[in-house]
Amino acid sequence: MRYAYLAILVALIACSQPSDDIVIGADYALTGSLSQYGDWANNGINLALEEINKKGIHGRQVKVIFEDSKGDAKEAVSAYHKLRNIDGVQYLITFQSSIALAIAPLANEDGVVQMDVSATTPAYSSPNDYTFRTGILATQLAKDAAKSIEDLGITELGVAYINNDYGQGMVDTFKKSYTGKILKEESFDQDANDFRTQLTKLSEAGAKNIFMVSHMKEAGLVVKQAAELGLGLTFYSDVFGIEGDEFMKGAGDASEGVIYVAPLFDAESASAAVSGFVQAHQAKHGSDPNYFAAQSYDGLMALATAMEACAEVTPQCVKDELSNVDFQGTSGKIKFDINGDTIKPVVLKTVKNGEYVAY
Repeated sequence: MRYAYLAILVALIACSQPSDDIVIGADYALTGSLSQYGDWANNGINLALEEINKKGIHGRQVKVIFEDSKGDAKEAVSAYHKLRNIDGVQYLITFQSSIALAIAPLANEDGVVQMDVSATTPAYSSPNDYTFRTGILATQLAKDAAKSIEDLGITELGVAYINNDYGQGMVDTFKKSYTGKILKEESFDQDANDFRTQLTKLSEAGAKNIFMVSHMKEAGLVVKQAAELGLGLTFYSDVFGIEGDEFMKGAGDASEGVIYVAPLFDAESASAAVSGFVQAHQAKHGSDPNYFAAQSYDGLMALATAMEACAEVTPQCVKDELSNVDFQGTSGKIKFDINGDTIKPVVLKTVKNGEYVAY
């Protein structure tokens, strides 16, 4: 009996010892209307995790703890406090503009390195702090959208956008960049299902072309309902609203001909960074990765690269070393400027026969 008690005591002591793993938190939507984005992020992060842990970082393994924000900023903050105060996380991956903005002041106050892998809002940019991103800025994406639309000869249009940080940031920059006439603007809420009123108002204002900023679920319904109303509208958008199953499910045949801007990601690229990632994704998931998976992969790889450069892995050192990171990632060049941002090439794409192709 004495030996049994001793064995239990040893086990309890072992369990109470802090793990030598480097623990990273992930705080984004795993359920709800934005969960498909979370699935893509998971795919990229888990593939990066497997690659990193083949040799570890200074002999240590990396562990990622996933928490579900449900796409809601308040839920994300609750998840952050759990990750920070219970799990002891000092490094965090986020996805989505509103989530990034809700977490950033907390991360900076706590000295937690935050790597967002999708936020577009310019409000997330700030110099010399703990926040970084591998995604493209709205200022770049919206400017390129405005130029592409002008190059297509569109001199006037209407604007329909989702009323959140992502939508407002994109539209604000688009309006500053587009030299044509904006006939009318209409906004809608996240998770809305009926857009007929907004579409009718845009049509009555004379708009035949619509610049739409939306998540995929809402974007699909907007396009479908416009077709059902027989308004004859042509939609221009960006990758966040168009390139995914949720959009196709909602839009159906009305998706044909939608034009959008997207960060350049070529799954058929011969570069070692891309081809290795694509092969691993195909082997594990049976499909090619998309840009969201790629920039999520790059986000964790950037953190690992900075950690490798630290003699002792601490948030301060990782923050400092991220400023020196410079490598060709799967989603493009990963090099952070003073604001923790990256610049990515953009291409024009369209939906043709149910496929996403170059325009």
